[in-house]
Amino acid sequence: MFLNATDRQILKIAIPLIFSNLSVPLVGLVDNAVLGHLNSPLYLASAGLGAIIMSYILFSFGFIKSTTTGYISQLDHLSHEKTVSSIYQIFIISSLVSFLLIFFKDNLINYSLSIIGEPGPINDNAKIYLDIRFWSIPAIFLRDIFIGYLIGVKKVSMAMKIIISVNLLNIVLDYLFVYVLLMNIEGVAYASLIAESSIIIFIIFYLFNDKRFLNKKAFLLSIINLSKLKNKIIVNGNMFIRSIILMTCFAHFMSLSADYGEIILAANTILLNFFFIFSYGIDAFAHATEVMVGNSVGEKNVIKYDTSIKSSFKLTISVAITFLLFFLIFSNHIIYSITSHINVIAFTQQNIIFLYMTVLFGSIAFCIDGILIGGLQHIRMRNIMILSGIVYLSSFYLLEISYPNMVWYPFILFFISRSILLYTSLNRVRGALFN
Repeated sequence: MFLNATDRQILKIAIPLIFSNLSVPLVGLVDNAVLGHLNSPLYLASAGLGAIIMSYILFSFGFIKSTTTGYISQLDHLSHEKTVSSIYQIFIISSLVSFLLIFFKDNLINYSLSIIGEPGPINDNAKIYLDIRFWSIPAIFLRDIFIGYLIGVKKVSMAMKIIISVNLLNIVLDYLFVYVLLMNIEGVAYASLIAESSIIIFIIFYLFNDKRFLNKKAFLLSIINLSKLKNKIIVNGNMFIRSIILMTCFAHFMSLSADYGEIILAANTILLNFFFIFSYGIDAFAHATEVMVGNSVGEKNVIKYDTSIKSSFKLTISVAITFLLFFLIFSNHIIYSITSHINVIAFTQQNIIFLYMTVLFGSIAFCIDGILIGGLQHIRMRNIMILSGIVYLSSFYLLEISYPNMVWYPFILFFISRSILLYTSLNRVRGALFN
């Protein structure tokens, strides 16, 4: 039979996550569709610029959910008190990061726009968007910890329902604020802020039904046990470096797009949203792999580890092929539904081949990311990302970008190099975890 027992275990975790994860970029696609049909591509370009800066920051700390899943899956067979203590320690780290980001909000926004954007209407509208969206950062970090915990303890259906509910609220508020209240770009930003902050309601409800998280002993243990807290700071620090490099490449790509004007920026925003749809979908399998690998490492079960990796590769490649076939057939219909601006449509269609290449080479990287995060191989992940970042910057300077299509070349090379480096590290990872 095509599906073995391990395949079915991964699918049991991944399928609900696919639906919940896809709701996140689909909200971005709805944002694009809402703004893409207004009277100017300016709003779409501005929201794209603001969103990539916001994504830069959030993806830079996106490891919070992944490391939470990694730690919890390895502790799954141990006492709940240790699990709760681990969650509290990650919460302490994220709270400190949230405070610093909010405190330096204006400096971060102005600096980011000065690097990525160009002075003028696009930057002005992107600043309006970011001034509002920044206030949702503490809630987003809380969401990442909560969802990471639920995935780690295999309560995936609950995670799915919460994420879908939050993002459906975002879609409804998008329509209300932009089309009914005529708020333009600030309406999209307020919709995201309110929807993302609603996670607090879900967390409060969960705490009332699972009072083990109100355990004072576990909270004190998380503060007193400084060696464990220090270890988590080191792990999260390495993952932060990895995430910063990844998002720097994305941000640089958008900055190059912005240099060619609002048409190119708007078109590449649409293509990146397509890529994010794929990456969030395939991320479900990465999270499922994190859980399976984390369990196998915690149990010291090398057979379970090997079968989990084989299944992960098989399912990831199958999903990547399905995604590519879907977009080959329906891409034009989707593009026309997002924007009515002819120049934006033309450039998007002209460059969609680069999206397919990014998906093809990126799928391997996403799969192996899940393996390494499940094994908490944070130093290895950091070093591979540094090397991939060097490939990106080197190719940018060597290729001498001279026309809009070429902004994709370093981006593609970045994903190729990352996939190769991650794949060649797998034997060393296995040895480090089980020898």
